[in-house]
Amino acid sequence: MKMRKCILLLPTTFNGGAEVPAETLGSILADIDKAFDGHTVDGLCDGAYRMRNGEMANDRCLKVWVAVDPDRVDELKRLAARFAKRLKQESLYFEVTEAEIEFVRSMPEDGEAA
Repeated sequence: MKMRKCILLLPTTFNGGAEVPAETLGSILADIDKAFDGHTVDGLCDGAYRMRNGEMANDRCLKVWVAVDPDRVDELKRLAARFAKRLKQESLYFEVTEAEIEFVRSMPEDGEAA
């Protein structure tokens, strides 16, 4: 089955500047794993976002990829909304790419048992 690549940016600090505890980020990744059978952390990235009050917020974020059945993208989006609340954010960056993902399984070499 071909899947869609979704990208979430998870802030590593709260808006006031305090670091998000590693346990909180770990718990969020565990929630993704439980619902979608895995994730990939693509490293850290920096960005800026204009909040509703007009102030700019600068964030260092954990970039997370999730392979999602196309019929379940909205389910991940709802989960991201809960993460935004947990991280005390107005919103989280959520991207659905045009990429199609497959997990290619290894094949036995000639003469090897399957």
